[in-house]
Amino acid sequence: MQPDPLHPLEPAPITLCALLLGRIQIGISRASDAALPVLAARSIRESLLTALRQEGHEFTESRFFTWFAGLDTLSEGSPASLRPPKALCQAILTEFRHNPWPPLALAAEALLRAFIAPSDLHLGTEHEDAHTAVQAAHALIAAIDSPEDALPFHAAARLFAAAARSPHFARQMPSLALVRGMAMEQRPTGHAGWALDILAGHYLSPRHGLPAALPLPGLVALPAGLPDSDDPDVAQEAIAALHGAFSRIDRWLTEAERDGARISAGLHDRRSSGRARELAGYLAGFGPLRGAQIEALIGVSRPGVRVLTTTLSDAALIETHVSRNAARIHAYLPWEPEAPAPAQEKFTPSREAIEDYEASMRAIEDLLNRTAARDGED
Repeated sequence: MQPDPLHPLEPAPITLCALLLGRIQIGISRASDAALPVLAARSIRESLLTALRQEGHEFTESRFFTWFAGLDTLSEGSPASLRPPKALCQAILTEFRHNPWPPLALAAEALLRAFIAPSDLHLGTEHEDAHTAVQAAHALIAAIDSPEDALPFHAAARLFAAAARSPHFARQMPSLALVRGMAMEQRPTGHAGWALDILAGHYLSPRHGLPAALPLPGLVALPAGLPDSDDPDVAQEAIAALHGAFSRIDRWLTEAERDGARISAGLHDRRSSGRARELAGYLAGFGPLRGAQIEALIGVSRPGVRVLTTTLSDAALIETHVSRNAARIHAYLPWEPEAPAPAQEKFTPSREAIEDYEASMRAIEDLLNRTAARDGED
């Protein structure tokens, strides 16, 4: 059958997903040494942000970094029923320390040292609940009879089906509760899909095509009422979720390559370039850090922090500002594409100019004809 040019065929979602996976495989295999630490730090940041929001915490990105640096609370007033944010992030960073992909494990170890957020107010079993969720995710994945398939689609569908059956990870429907004799609808505050997200890359790598055990934040965001068996709807949901997760990794990898190349070029032949390059990678991939965090992150003294941040500032790679707590915050300067050259105005000759031009051409043609005729007479 000939394709209809007016109605071109669109690739199936599974095809698009496979193409993205191929891009990631090639990208990871060819990635520079400068890009991989940036990608690892970015993956950690996105995993923490996604997990906190899935749990129901409300905050801005700037507030997250201020909280991570120990300068403020994460939000003004989160419900007491939510998992404590510091315990949640500590559980994720601790899990990443044992990840089989070395760049991620190294970045998690360093960022755990730099994690100086205020202590949670919760005590006791609530503080340990995040670790319990991670252990439940380990157990769920270990129980999956994963197919022998070099592509991730069937494996992801089985992960989704298992999660939909699990009391830990299935999206809960609103329920009714009696409050002072009145039936009130209670909506679930969050879900623990993040615990499966942070292990999903290990589950799919390398047996099912993912080239590194990258976390896949936002992957297992199950809709309410998803069938609890290997239903076609589960498979489609898994493919759509994989497509979104692979799209994000592909974008982060592209940005990490760009930032890694920029950092290497900016620090070429500069003093202290080794430690400065390491710090720039964390700032580019993870986000802003204060001096006390940098001391713990890469093991330098306070004067050493000044030397490194001055080096990066002179290379136009970072900027520094003072927070309202009088702490100096160092942030990566994002790459800005050069502004395109202003488009030249299209010259449109007037009608009179066109007529003058045509008259001149006719005159030249007449002159050439007369010259040729005289030459013929001679």
